[in-house]
Amino acid sequence: MATKEQLYQIIAAFGLGKALPSGSTRAAARLAVRGMVRGGKVFVPTAARVAGTGRMVAGTVARRHPVGAGVLGLLALRELGYLDPLEPIIEPIEEAVDEFVVTPTVSTTRKVKSRFNKAVAGGMKAVRMSPHYGKKGTINNAKRAFSAVTKVASKVNKGKKVSTKGVTGTIARAVRKIL
Repeated sequence: MATKEQLYQIIAAFGLGKALPSGSTRAAARLAVRGMVRGGKVFVPTAARVAGTGRMVAGTVARRHPVGAGVLGLLALRELGYLDPLEPIIEPIEEAVDEFVVTPTVSTTRKVKSRFNKAVAGGMKAVRMSPHYGKKGTINNAKRAFSAVTKVASKVNKGKKVSTKGVTGTIARAVRKIL
């Protein structure tokens, strides 16, 4: 997904390629694009006339979706033929944008579960299969059960003494298998 800054650069390259005087800096292009995108007043009325809608609708669109309004305005200018001299410049940019948007740049990796979290999961499973905190297979107070499991898992992990009776013993036996 493109960042806000990259969108500004894409719009600047798309619509301002030759519109700014020669020698303009990137900061000037960015400032001009921000002004157009925020206000939507430069392009949106033209786009509204092309689409056959009133100026009020265009103003509402510009305020609610400023980036979309700017892009819509650029498309309207292109339809009207104002950007025809820029066509040789725009086509490679469009291809680059399509490639950038279509191909993901970040590969997702699964988060590795820690031993403590595995122990807590095993303890919750043991509580679920025990008659404590409700009948077997269900937990009637999950928040309290989770609290008990994490406390017991923490004690076992630190090597402290844990009761062998009741729900604490059930949890401790399950947690010791993992820790």
